[in-house]
Amino acid sequence: MSPRFLSLKDAVDAFEVEVSDGARLAVYEAGGARSAPALLVGHANGLAAGSYGPWLRDLARHFRVFAFDARGHGGSTWPKGPLETVFSVDRLADDLAEIVAALRARLEAVPLHYAGHSLAAAAAVRLAARGIELPLDRITLFEPPIFPPKDAPNHAEAIEQQERLIRGAARRQARWESPEALFESLRTRGVFRSFVPEMLAAHCEATLRPDPAGGCVLCCPPAVESTVFAVHRNADTWDHLPRIRQRLHLVSGDASAPDRDWVSGAMAGIAARIPGAERVELPGTGHMMIFQKPEACRDLIRPRV
Repeated sequence: MSPRFLSLKDAVDAFEVEVSDGARLAVYEAGGARSAPALLVGHANGLAAGSYGPWLRDLARHFRVFAFDARGHGGSTWPKGPLETVFSVDRLADDLAEIVAALRARLEAVPLHYAGHSLAAAAAVRLAARGIELPLDRITLFEPPIFPPKDAPNHAEAIEQQERLIRGAARRQARWESPEALFESLRTRGVFRSFVPEMLAAHCEATLRPDPAGGCVLCCPPAVESTVFAVHRNADTWDHLPRIRQRLHLVSGDASAPDRDWVSGAMAGIAARIPGAERVELPGTGHMMIFQKPEACRDLIRPRV
């Protein structure tokens, strides 16, 4: 994979953070006034920073916005090794810590906030569950997929849905003629039908890179996406939630929806185990809430700065 691929093509700046195991992580400055508080945004599994492009531009009216591609996604690379090791939940948490440290060095005393969605939210929870204070001023997490224990009421629901995600990701079509072809395929399928069209178009553009042989290929290979789903299913993060000492602001999808995501059903339990956690629920949304109601998600971050 070429490290020159940019998932956020209209970024005002882009740089790499090389982390301790050799992965190179693409970080973007999406815009905003240099005098504004900074906001770092992290994405969901299988997506990329550029998938959130319209949302990042909207947030840039209030923040100096940064975003990053997780290892194996967008313009970021990953080292050789067993995928379950290279993409372990602790490795993903370490990546976040190194990105935050690099940004803190650039920004110095400027306030730095964090908004993580799904994969990137789970990385922040895993990091905080080590009992350390993260150098972030406010942390807003959109549905971190913290797998519930066997005795939890929705454990069976979580297992069934997560296994379906693991299998589905492994079978995902990796080659496409163009982002437009991917858009046409997704816009009438599953959860993608509920995406704001502008957000879906950004996602398709951000997650495909040109292939020298012709057409495009997914930046996040199916085996990587499937492995990331699997390592979160197997993680023991739930057991460590009471160790968190930093206040987390959690955003849940609609837990009462008949077709809810398992994470929406687990969010109340997750929040109850984290000391001082605040949880809000967005009616009519699911796990991909930022793509369904981007303005409502923006407003959950903006007023509390």
